Amino acid sequence: MQPAPASADPKRRAKFLIGGGAILLSLIALVAWALGRPNSTSFFYTPTEVVALAAAPGGDEYRVNGKVIPDSVARDGLTTTFQISDGKTAMELTTDRPLPDVFWTAMANDSSEVEVVARGRYDGEIFLASEVLAKCPSKFKAKAA
Repeated sequence: MQPAPASADPKRRAKFLIGGGAILLSLIALVAWALGRPNSTSFFYTPTEVVALAAAPGGDEYRVNGKVIPDSVARDGLTTTFQISDGKTAMELTTDRPLPDVFWTAMANDSSEVEVVARGRYDGEIFLASEVLAKCPSKFKAKAA
């Protein structure tokens, strides 16, 4: 076997470096683009953050997380209205979609520990949720008889 000519090795190395550099720049650009998008670094906002963001125009859709305020739940057919809080700010939330069974089970067991994540729009007064997910508590306590 004859060794490759010496002039082929620098060309091959240059192609490898240029190709590797292009891939690296593409990855950096992709990460910068992904992190620069709105809502890319947090899965959801707190009620305090949503109220502050509502001052900005646009009517964007948000995901909000908070604990349900006990005794604030009111139902009228499929429409359910309740308040959630992050400990600083309370926000009224309403939805016309059925709530998950976990929500009602948690409310029946310990209404002070029900936590939800809701997706929807905030009009400055009421958060209109198109989807409500209840976080499953670590354990349910039996009701005292």
